[in-house]
Amino acid sequence: MIRFLLAATVVLAIGTARPTSAEEPGTESISLFGEKTLKIPAAWQRTRPQSSIVEHEFLIKAEDTDDAPSARITLMAAGGDVQANIDRWKTQFIGGDPAKQKTEQLTVGDWTVHVVDLSGKFKETVGGGPFSGGKVVERENYAMLGGILVHPEGRKYFIKVTGPVDLVKAQRESMIRMFDALKD
Repeated sequence: MIRFLLAATVVLAIGTARPTSAEEPGTESISLFGEKTLKIPAAWQRTRPQSSIVEHEFLIKAEDTDDAPSARITLMAAGGDVQANIDRWKTQFIGGDPAKQKTEQLTVGDWTVHVVDLSGKFKETVGGGPFSGGKVVERENYAMLGGILVHPEGRKYFIKVTGPVDLVKAQRESMIRMFDALKD
């Protein structure tokens, strides 16, 4: 019985990502709590999640070579207080232009979306994520574009793009466009 439940969970988790259409090769859709669907930008390349808490992970590269700089994109349901999460994200950066560190709140349909722009020297925890206590590597000229999507009933979904500043900033418009799916 336990094996059946585990297998069913894996099938359901994998089944939430599916191609959108033949007109957009490589694009996918992600289900939000079985109610809304976000269309993933075609440039985002699916990759295996580096952490077990991440539901979906993608990469975006500056160019199509193996050693090209890339940004990591993670998507997952999450909990906790919105401001506490934003504050934690801010502690992952040192320096940067204070005028460019911003948070904005959008209302999209009956959802609330918090968009967070951060940049500076990123303190990346290697080997398991921010709570693992692993080695910290400082990455110069990095940025994070974060989205906290708050369901009308309070459930939360996180989308984070983290990587070299220019690469992350170039994803802002695509990410904001993804949120249009929450209007329906």
